[in-house]
Amino acid sequence: MKKQQIPVLIVGGGLVGLSTALFLSHHDIAYRVIERHRGTSIHPKARGINTRSMELFRPFQIEEKIRVAGTALSRGSGGLLQANTLLNADFSTMKDLIQNLVIENEQLSPTRGSFTTQDLMEPILLQAIQERQADVQFNMELVEFTQDEQGVKATILNREKGTRETIYAQYLIAADGANSRIRQASEIRMSGRGTLSYNMNMYFRANLKPYVEGHEFSICNINNPEATGTLVSINNDNLWTFHVNFDPARGESLSDFPDERCNQLIRKAVGDPELDVEMISVLPWEAAVKVADHFQVGRIFLVGDSAHLMPPTGGFGGNSGIADGHNLAWKLAAVLKGAAAPGLLSTYEIERKAVAHFTTEQAGLIANTGQLNMVRKKEDKAPVTSNNHVIMRYQYCSLAVIAEHFDSESSLSPYVEKLDGKPGTRAPHLWLEQKGQPISTIDLFNKNFVLITDEHSPWVHTAQYVSAELNNLPIDVFTIGQTGSLQDPENLWHKIYRISAGGAVLIRPDGFVAWRSGQEENLNGTLLSVMKQLLFLEK
Repeated sequence: MKKQQIPVLIVGGGLVGLSTALFLSHHDIAYRVIERHRGTSIHPKARGINTRSMELFRPFQIEEKIRVAGTALSRGSGGLLQANTLLNADFSTMKDLIQNLVIENEQLSPTRGSFTTQDLMEPILLQAIQERQADVQFNMELVEFTQDEQGVKATILNREKGTRETIYAQYLIAADGANSRIRQASEIRMSGRGTLSYNMNMYFRANLKPYVEGHEFSICNINNPEATGTLVSINNDNLWTFHVNFDPARGESLSDFPDERCNQLIRKAVGDPELDVEMISVLPWEAAVKVADHFQVGRIFLVGDSAHLMPPTGGFGGNSGIADGHNLAWKLAAVLKGAAAPGLLSTYEIERKAVAHFTTEQAGLIANTGQLNMVRKKEDKAPVTSNNHVIMRYQYCSLAVIAEHFDSESSLSPYVEKLDGKPGTRAPHLWLEQKGQPISTIDLFNKNFVLITDEHSPWVHTAQYVSAELNNLPIDVFTIGQTGSLQDPENLWHKIYRISAGGAVLIRPDGFVAWRSGQEENLNGTLLSVMKQLLFLEK
């Protein structure tokens, strides 16, 4: 049995595992990804990359690839339809679920989301990772692991050859999905409302273009007693999924859905008994509202579905996992490089778990409106907030954020009404100019700590001093003004970031505001103390 040593082992090479790997690559951290399947997903699964996720992928120049991959689905991407069968659908009743969301996005971000399915998204991520000479291995399965204070010992099975090898990793990331073996073996329980429904996802090929051309939609709820379910577009042409409920309590399982039964259900849902249907893949899945009680156990971290489960309503699931990986990657990098103490890693659970609870609840509340036939409706009077509120306006409350004096413990909430530079929130988007070209503030935050201040500000020298004191920790400094590194033609930055003249704002590597200040008497001492607290270096 071969033995290898690596900084990080990622178990699971799906959307979240590959995204996390890409973020680690960006921070120059070595890792290995293992995935038990032979390759990337052949099933569409998730169908959208939201605006925040697209922001996270901007440093890798893959936005356009993602958008091109989602071109076919972008037509009618927000359409929700109710019908007895597809053939008798009244397309004039179709609702648009995303129009208002798109308008608001233009004010919040320099980019926009894309209706790209998971089977098309994963190869894009894999290529981006491979260009960075990463170690990604398919057909490899974790069969056993233990951990101690020094690291994690993992036994890996090569499913094709039947051979085993032992890997010693400093940290293990569990991106192994809803039925996470790592979570279960670590005896981490899940809490929440629980299961809403069990569903069978039938991915099939059939030429439905003649029925939908000019009336493209995203979702069509089929209210046919013989085939009640949800028809979901994959390319508005010949690729679709149809979801129906099944009941494990009555002994129903995947084996009860052979191709012929699936084909008949689809024909009834479409309303064409002669429809030529080719079944590609059938997968069972659980619509649930559950969050793991712990996201970290020692040197093991849960991300994505292994940490939280939510119904697809809102499109939060995969995107939440991407945000998990992004939050964790910079912290692991800081610790592995010796720039931060291991205590920084404890803030991953504190920050992401609070967001996960709210996000899963919101997905459940949207499901309760009856938006999807595949998720059973439950009465609930709790309010549903906007999608952008969920994906953009959350606030981290941990020791990796310096709370302001007017914040009280009782007033801290996972969500805020406005992105205005408050510590713990995603730094606001603002168009500036750099060498005569427009640039978003979002594009300044992707790898190092960033300090933004006015031109000619003494904070510039302070950042240089603090960087040197912390063993040359990189702190990128941007000055705003006519002679600064950035120009603000509309003079908005002080207002948007709520910074007074002479002040500064410090942004974490993940784009969240860590601290902001007005004029200080002891700039060197103040910023050094701030950085030590953020990196858990205070004795």
